[in-house]
Amino acid sequence: MALMDLLARLGVGVLACTPGGPPLGGGGEAGVACLDASDLPSALLVAEAEGTMGGGLGAVLDGDVLTLVSRPVTAAARPTPVSSPADVVAEVTEARRRGLGVIAVRLGFDPAAPPQPLVSPAGAVLPASAASSATGGALADQPGVPRLWADPGLAARFPAGASAVTPDDTGAVPPVDLILAGRGVIRSGAVEQLRAFAERTGLGVLNTFTAKGLFRWDSPFHLGTGGLQELDLALAGASGSGLVVAVGLDADEWPTDLLRAAGVRPDQILELAPEELMGAPAALRPRGGAGVQAGGERPRLYRELAAVVQPLYQQTAGPLNPARAAADIAEMLPDGAAVWTQPGHAALWVARALPTTRLGSVRVPPVGSAGVALAGALGAASRPGGSAVAVVDALPTTGVTGTLLDRAAGAPGTIVVEIWGDDGDLRSAQEHRDRLAAALAKPGVHVIEVPVDFSATAELVGVAGPPLAWPGRLPG
Repeated sequence: MALMDLLARLGVGVLACTPGGPPLGGGGEAGVACLDASDLPSALLVAEAEGTMGGGLGAVLDGDVLTLVSRPVTAAARPTPVSSPADVVAEVTEARRRGLGVIAVRLGFDPAAPPQPLVSPAGAVLPASAASSATGGALADQPGVPRLWADPGLAARFPAGASAVTPDDTGAVPPVDLILAGRGVIRSGAVEQLRAFAERTGLGVLNTFTAKGLFRWDSPFHLGTGGLQELDLALAGASGSGLVVAVGLDADEWPTDLLRAAGVRPDQILELAPEELMGAPAALRPRGGAGVQAGGERPRLYRELAAVVQPLYQQTAGPLNPARAAADIAEMLPDGAAVWTQPGHAALWVARALPTTRLGSVRVPPVGSAGVALAGALGAASRPGGSAVAVVDALPTTGVTGTLLDRAAGAPGTIVVEIWGDDGDLRSAQEHRDRLAAALAKPGVHVIEVPVDFSATAELVGVAGPPLAWPGRLPG
C-alpha cells in the first residue's frame, strides 16, 4: 500500500475515490479512510473540506490521477507524471514552496504495493502520521526520526516575502506583542510545541479562525480568535511598535487589512516555521516584560467580544441568537466529533462564539465552496461510528450538494445538518438541544432547521469592525 502509507505520512485523513479506480488494498492500517464518491466534483469537494479544514491535505484518486489540495479546485490541473512515492513528496515540497494550492500527479507506480521508507528532498525520513479528521492532525513519534516534518499544506504563506527580523537574530530584537498562529501549526503536528513556546516566552497566542482549539477558551495564553474582523489584531494587543510572531499562517486566513488597522508594518512580522518553535531565539521577550500571567487581564478583543457574547448565551427563547445556537452544539457534540462550516453568517458566529475545549472540534475554512460543510461532515462520518455536525446558512438539494446528500445517506456514521435561518419550529434552546441529541444518537443524515436571528452581528461589528473573512460572502 505505497499510496496509502504515503497519504498517511502527508496527514491525509480521507481519500475520496471516483468509480472505476485502481485497487488500493485497503487503508485502515495506514490511518486513511477511503470514501467512494459518486463523481469527480463531489470527490473534489470532500477533498477541499479535508484540505482546508482537516489535519493535512485533501486527496482525490480519479483513475490513476491523484489530486492533492489545500484550496478549492477552480480548474482541472494538468497532472505531472511520477514514478514513485518519493516523486510525490518532491512535488508536494515544490508546490508548498510556490503556494500553488492544488497539484495533480499521474501515478506511475502500483498504489497497492508494499510501502517503502520515504526520504524527503532534505534527506530526512518522513515520520508516519497519526493525522486524522478526528484529531486535527499530529505526527507520531518514532525512534530515530524527527517528530516534525515541514507543513504539507499547499496554500500560499503569510506574510509574503522575507521579514526584517530573522529567527537567528541574537542582537537587539524589539519586544513581541503576541503570537499569531494559523492552521499550519496543526498540519505540522506542532501544537504541543506552540503551547510550550508560549509558556516559555510568556507570550499570548491569537489563533486564526481556522485553528480554534490550539488553547482552551479559558487558557491565559488564549488571546481570542482572529482573522474574522478588521480590528482583531489591534484589539488582541498589537501595538504597532512591537513584533508579531507568525507561526503556520496561510495568506487565505489572514487579510493584510488587519495589519493596517493595527498599525503593524510587514517588516514587524517575525515568521517562524512550526519546526523552529523549540529553538526560537532566547532574545524574544514580551512587551512590558512580564508576559502572560494566570488571572491577569485579558486583551480588549477577548473582553469586549465576551461582553457581547456572554449575555447572548443566557437568552434561550426562539428564534435563537447565533451565540446560543453555537453553545447548544458545543454542549451536545460527542467526543471526537466536529462541527463543519462554510463561509457565511453561521460560520462567523461558530468561529466567534462556539466554546472550544478540544482541538479539532470546530472546523472553519479560510476559503470555501458551497457545500463544503456537508462534504467535511461526510468525510468525518465515512468511518463507522463517526459523527459530525454541518452548520450552514442554506442547503441546496441539487448539483454537487444534492449528490453529497445522496451519498451521505449511505454513510456508516451520523451527519446532522443544521440550517440557521428564518425557517424551523424550534421554540427554545432546550428544544434545540433535545432535537440535536436525538439526531446524533442514530446513524444517517438528519436535517434540522434552526430559526436564528442574526441581528446581534451588528454588535460584533461595533466591537471589532466589519468582517474581512470570505470577501463577498458576508455583509460589510
